[in-house]
Amino acid sequence: MTELTYAVLKYSFILALILFAWLAVRSLHKDVSAFLPSRDKRVRKKKKQMKEARSRTGRASSASSLSQDMPPASVTQTSIVSLVTHVPPFSSPVAPAKSDTTVLVIVDGKDAGMTFPLPQSCTLGRARDNSIVVSDQFISSHHARIYKGRKGEWVLEDLGSTNGTYLDEKQIAGPVIIKPGQLMRLGATTFELR
Repeated sequence: MTELTYAVLKYSFILALILFAWLAVRSLHKDVSAFLPSRDKRVRKKKKQMKEARSRTGRASSASSLSQDMPPASVTQTSIVSLVTHVPPFSSPVAPAKSDTTVLVIVDGKDAGMTFPLPQSCTLGRARDNSIVVSDQFISSHHARIYKGRKGEWVLEDLGSTNGTYLDEKQIAGPVIIKPGQLMRLGATTFELR
């Protein structure tokens, strides 16, 4: 072989390796980003709709107690229709929880809409021996734990997961107190405490 042929083969092989590595990284990036929750307009819109539905529900119950200020029947029917059409499309596979029971709701992810009543303590993860089993490939087998603190508050703790546990988009390092309405992200699944 001449030196020119050898140089052409050598540089062609290097370019082929670089192209292969670039294609592999691009493919991995697409796979991972497809499962991660996005911070785009859809998520913000969903949060806004949930808050509006909650505030409408609160206004409807307070308005019913004020019978003197009741609007005409046509306005009431319109209000009820608009209230029903703006309810988030979450359905619960579990029986409805009592009003004094705290529940954990999956608001974004593969199992969106599932509701879990919280006992005194529960673990979350992919393994079958967890209190709440989530089918998300980015969640560790024993990912996190939620339990009642000394003063009755709910506490979220990461159990050494690979991808971390996030509370309101901030990664937690140790046990943190969570309040109703806060969003928790484990892998590609987002939960809300209600």
